[in-house]
Amino acid sequence: MKVPFPDASFSIDAEGRLQKALVEGTGLGQLDKIVSWSAKVQQTDRPSPFRNVMGLAVTAKHDGNFAAGEDASHDHDPNQLLTQLAQQAKVPLEFVDAGQCVAAEHEPALEHDAYIDILERGRQAADRCIDSGADLLILGGMGPGTTTAAIAVTAHLTRTPFVDLSPRIYRPNGVIDDYIWMRRTAAIRDAMARAKGPKRNAAETMTHFGGPAITMAAAIIVAAGARRTPILIDGPVGHAAALTSRDFSLGAPKWCYAPDRIPHPVVKKAAGQAGMIEPIGPGLDIGEGCASMHSFPGLQSALRLVNELPYLPDEPETSADVAESNEPEAIEEPGQADEHGEGVSPDPQATTTDGSEDTPEAN
Repeated sequence: MKVPFPDASFSIDAEGRLQKALVEGTGLGQLDKIVSWSAKVQQTDRPSPFRNVMGLAVTAKHDGNFAAGEDASHDHDPNQLLTQLAQQAKVPLEFVDAGQCVAAEHEPALEHDAYIDILERGRQAADRCIDSGADLLILGGMGPGTTTAAIAVTAHLTRTPFVDLSPRIYRPNGVIDDYIWMRRTAAIRDAMARAKGPKRNAAETMTHFGGPAITMAAAIIVAAGARRTPILIDGPVGHAAALTSRDFSLGAPKWCYAPDRIPHPVVKKAAGQAGMIEPIGPGLDIGEGCASMHSFPGLQSALRLVNELPYLPDEPETSADVAESNEPEAIEEPGQADEHGEGVSPDPQATTTDGSEDTPEAN
């Protein structure tokens, strides 16, 4: 699926307009990043608050030690906080069950047919939201083992030692659990040893390590990007999915932004690899999807503010400007004499064609 790149020229125009605001001081500060990103995904130099926002929370479960320490019963709903934040932000939130997969340390997490089915269900989830009028999605992925899967996926795709992407484990009661950390990292080690160096593409990576949540989240990102619908992400699952989406189309992760990022090594690595704009939030780490949902009202407020600032009125185009723009340019013929009367020969290298391939647009 071909995903177009957002047009960065709108970011440049929006930043230029913002610099001309009739205000004292340095303007919006870090909030100009929101304006820049919103301008290019809305394709206007005057971005406005998003009109119809929907949240998609992808849930899944991994068997085995990918989910070590997460398989115990909770005395509370782990998704309750995300639901509360969505209600406060007035964002409709839909939970999408991506399914369950086997222990990746012993066998591939997904069969190929299951992988294809999850991709299709992810595309349908994105299309369902966009068809209902959504112009922005807030995406999160969660469930036992999904963070460990994000570490394995990012380590494999970026050739990074998985231990470098595995932070210490903080349990809900605030205790650091190194035993759980060892079980999870050992599971990643065994899964990679079992796979014996699979190819670095989406199909191989998702079936061996990624599992259902990252697969579905990647499909949502690609489907939304193909329809020019931006997505907010914040945690390791969302960022691993954005990294995976590049295999489907290089333009897909350019529609993602994390206004606030969970301080996790996977998030930092994947955001750097995908070339995402720097965040503006405090770095909340209270559950995947929560940081984006919490920062969304601030994003909307920044977009309202940028249009409430006073600006110089646009100068009308004069008839002289129109005449000048319609005046044909003089074309110098090969061999024509220059101002000193000497013959000017065409540069033979100037007529060569640049055969290099286009490079992806930097974010």
